[in-house]
Amino acid sequence: MEISPSLSLLFEVPQSEVRTRLDELVSTQADIHFDQMERLGDAASVLIFNGLTFDCDFNPESALKPERRKVFSTLGDDAICSALAISLHSHIEHGLVVPEIAKAFLNFGAVCARNLQASAVVWQPTGLQTDTGYFLEVVQSYVDGGVFPVLPIVDFIAEKPGYLRSKGLADFCGQEFELQSGQLDQQELIRRAIRLAHDLATNGSIDDSQEIADLDPANLIHLEPSDDGMLLHCRITSKSEQIVPLC
Repeated sequence: MEISPSLSLLFEVPQSEVRTRLDELVSTQADIHFDQMERLGDAASVLIFNGLTFDCDFNPESALKPERRKVFSTLGDDAICSALAISLHSHIEHGLVVPEIAKAFLNFGAVCARNLQASAVVWQPTGLQTDTGYFLEVVQSYVDGGVFPVLPIVDFIAEKPGYLRSKGLADFCGQEFELQSGQLDQQELIRRAIRLAHDLATNGSIDDSQEIADLDPANLIHLEPSDDGMLLHCRITSKSEQIVPLC
């Protein structure tokens, strides 16, 4: 699990232009200002937004890691001229497990993406690249009380039919999950995975065995945390207590 998850903004203009845009943003936004005690020059800056502190690093080496996957984005590597990585400051590096801090972090990332005119956004822990417009839309919805922006942040690994495992959710709740069903196709599993990811990211990890309602009223989802609590096993069961086959 990443200790300090970061959001990278990708640009089709040089770093000098992005730097100018950042300076303009700070000069015009009353709720954003440089931390003068930790200003690091042209390569990086520390900014304060609504009382929280964020590290901003220009042209981070990890921004263009080859394993990243594009979701709702067509921006190619050849068009990228610079990048800006935004992370929680070290004194709150584990803060994403607090929903209010997670929401503030994503909101700050969205503010920067919009005002700095980023061409795409990458969530570094999972390597997911999304179009800036889509990222702004789902984060604004979350800030306004909507669903956690799952798709630009949490990846779902399909190792076999009828199975999904989350990647990147632990940064927000300390727990990943695996979801299994032999009767649902991958699209139906993803619908349920998005719901589970939202619930865990906003309400925290599951510590005890329990059952929750499934999207299909005839079924339930049985939740069983692992012994160390880091993985949540999720199986779909019928209300008649017959477990849906897992293979």
